[in-house]
Amino acid sequence: MAKGSSDHQPFLIARGGPFYHLQRKARLVDATGLNPIVRAVIFVAVAWGVPLILTIATGTALGPLQARPFLLDPGAFARFFLAIGLLVLAETQIENHLREVVRQLFDGQLLAAGAWTAAKSAVAKALKRRNSSLAELVCFLLAVLASWFLVTNIASDAPPSWAVAITDSGRSPTVAGWWTVIASNTLFWFLVGRALWRHIIWSLLLQDLSRLQTRLVATHPDGHAGLGFVGKYPNAYVLFTVAMSCVISAAATHQVLHGTFTASAIGTVMGFWLVLIFAYFGIPLTGFMRLLTVLKRQTLHAAAARGTEFQRQTERRTLGENVFANDDTAPDTDIPDPAKFYDAAKKLSPMLVTRATLVPVSAAALLPFVAVGLTQLPLKELTPIVKHLLML
Repeated sequence: MAKGSSDHQPFLIARGGPFYHLQRKARLVDATGLNPIVRAVIFVAVAWGVPLILTIATGTALGPLQARPFLLDPGAFARFFLAIGLLVLAETQIENHLREVVRQLFDGQLLAAGAWTAAKSAVAKALKRRNSSLAELVCFLLAVLASWFLVTNIASDAPPSWAVAITDSGRSPTVAGWWTVIASNTLFWFLVGRALWRHIIWSLLLQDLSRLQTRLVATHPDGHAGLGFVGKYPNAYVLFTVAMSCVISAAATHQVLHGTFTASAIGTVMGFWLVLIFAYFGIPLTGFMRLLTVLKRQTLHAAAARGTEFQRQTERRTLGENVFANDDTAPDTDIPDPAKFYDAAKKLSPMLVTRATLVPVSAAALLPFVAVGLTQLPLKELTPIVKHLLML
């Protein structure tokens, strides 16, 4: 009944769509790979390298911290250098892991024979969503909207000296400021929006697959009816998580440096961010969690009923009759003792995302905040906060 991996289309979440094909035409990617390092270097050079050259030319790359020169601006460094580079690198890591999860769902004999066609259709539908031109157009328009919002607020209080020039006639964006608005910021938000959309595609695919008929067994040794490998997918998002955490922690750093954010509030922000991360990776698994809950309940009910029959049969053989409702006419068949089966089924955990699975992602989410906290709090005060959050 098992089928080979060649019987289904590989799930390549990072391929497809207008932006991917544009990169194919520019020879940044090819049919054999995504060339993540080359692309990361090029995108960072466009988003962060060009403004660096422009600010060096105008003398605003370095200066007093209060003036927020380009090289001392945590927001610019986090978004245009770290985040863009990590988002590009994360694509390959995410694609490889998710492809393996889908392959295991097909090749691990977890799908019933009648569910194969529907499962392949679900993967094809997900890839069609991945290829959507409309979806990427929406991501691009939202990125443009974010850049427009930035340019309307770029001359606000305490603007960075490298992005805004102050003259007798008022404030206006510098050449470096215009470049970051038009190119850097738009690219950053487009990559974020595209990554979020593709995570939604993954979530919808898991929901579709969770509705199919499966061959799950509650007593599987992985403790998750054979689906334990699905719950490990968040580990593929370590680089993505670091990228987003860098941007948020950079915003917190800016607020701390300018006295609008207390150092003691860093722990609160870290806690909220972890909750958001847990929800982000847990929501796609809710369909399978419901399925495992039903499986556990039904298995325990069936095992309990069989246990009653086994024990009553043992009682008749030992005492010659049943103490209550004697079944002296019941057939004397060999019924296996379901006690160990029942105990194993009780250990089934519907929670696919476990603490052990989320430790790498949690550490990645907190690492940038730890770097910020070390500048404001003693290590002996920061360490208990981090330990407490990791134990949530």
